[in-house]
Amino acid sequence: MKIRLAPLLRITVLATCVALGLAGAAGLSRAVTTRKRSAPPATVLAVRPAAVRRVTLDSNSRHVELAHADGTWSAGAGASVVTVALMSDVEGRVLPLQAYRSLPADTSSPEFGLVDPEITLRVTDTEGQEHEVALGRPTFTNGGVYAERRGDPGRVYLVPRRMMDDLRSLVAGQRIDTADDLARRPSP
Repeated sequence: MKIRLAPLLRITVLATCVALGLAGAAGLSRAVTTRKRSAPPATVLAVRPAAVRRVTLDSNSRHVELAHADGTWSAGAGASVVTVALMSDVEGRVLPLQAYRSLPADTSSPEFGLVDPEITLRVTDTEGQEHEVALGRPTFTNGGVYAERRGDPGRVYLVPRRMMDDLRSLVAGQRIDTADDLARRPSP
């Protein structure tokens, strides 16, 4: 009885190739699925509501101050009961202030509107440290606005439009949804 080695050798080589191919595909699949998809959002202002003592907003001739103690907001200069209610509603969206992107840029460039910003946000934390953010012109897609953390020159943040609308509402003392609404409202 003769044993034919050629068919047995072919089957062994074929099985080895299939096994190596499957192992390579599994390794490639793992490498692709464990790779980071995108960078996390950039933080413009890393202060949470519980760590805030005071918020000040300046926009054109409007000035609004809100105080925070024991989880409760209270009206300061330029603020009303409505402003306090608005802040209670939006605090989780604007504090900490997140951007969907940050990039190195000359913040004095007029295209960003940060030299003479639409809104200046100042937050004093419970340790007495003041943080300032300037919010300027709309981005080229109008999906957000350019922002600069004062003291961090050379970096521009792109803040979602919704957050800017929330800050505009606080300045106006009533819910607004666009910059045009703010321009039409009389000063309080």
